Amino acid sequence: RSLPEEPMATSQRRLTPTRADASADVQLIPLPVGVARLMLSGRLRPAQAEGLEASKSRWHPQYPMLDSIDAIAMVFAAHRAMMGAVKESPAWWIHQIVVDGLVVGDIGFHGPPSPERAVEIGYSVVPAWRGHGVATRACGLIVQQAWQDGADTVVAETEDGNVASQAVLLRNGFQRRPMASS
Repeated sequence: RSLPEEPMATSQRRLTPTRADASADVQLIPLPVGVARLMLSGRLRPAQAEGLEASKSRWHPQYPMLDSIDAIAMVFAAHRAMMGAVKESPAWWIHQIVVDGLVVGDIGFHGPPSPERAVEIGYSVVPAWRGHGVATRACGLIVQQAWQDGADTVVAETEDGNVASQAVLLRNGFQRRPMASS
């Protein structure tokens, strides 16, 4: 019986980011800490976000997703455990994926690097924008940032059946590796 596999990348492979649809300008914008706190509290909706000075982009009606809220909570907890209170967007943080001025998802680090300089990334794109190369481009950008900021290893895990996400990672130079047995 074979072990399940997870895609993985290491610093030995420097990546040139791929390009999403030629018509789409994909950018990563750090999620302001104040906006993240409002999202966690459930007191911020897409229409309200457009009125915030900290949020310069419109939000897609499907954003934020439940995965986004879970990721924000996890990243806050990781930063608090390793570095104390989070007052400003740290380097190893969550970024909104913005296409032509519209927030269509988020991507980021699960927390600060380990002592071995390993970071884990995660991402999510609203259903209406899946299949357009947005996650592939955003993944390339966040991995490039990880290398520039000193990571030695970048890891991402996917569900066994999430073939689309596995393809995003493979297109960005990730390699499958056997999962550690528990």
